[in-house]
Amino acid sequence: MSDEQATAWESATLLFLCLIVALVALGIIVWVVASGLLLTLDGLLLTATCLVFTLAFGANVAWSLRTGEAQSILKEVWKSPKGHIQ
Repeated sequence: MSDEQATAWESATLLFLCLIVALVALGIIVWVVASGLLLTLDGLLLTATCLVFTLAFGANVAWSLRTGEAQSILKEVWKSPKGHIQ
């Protein structure tokens, strides 16, 4: 595997993990609102923390999609031979 393909796999993994973290943080916010904990101090702090996580990790994914970096990463990953991840 070339260095470009290894870098593409690393970037794809990073984007995937950022997306997962952002979605989990959004899920926690939905859970806090649905369970009625939003108006407690714990609920407010948990919501604020999850909003920061969503903003930080989701902005990385959004920027990658906006600039076209995600599409080029996925094209490079699909070009690599299957099963040859190092």
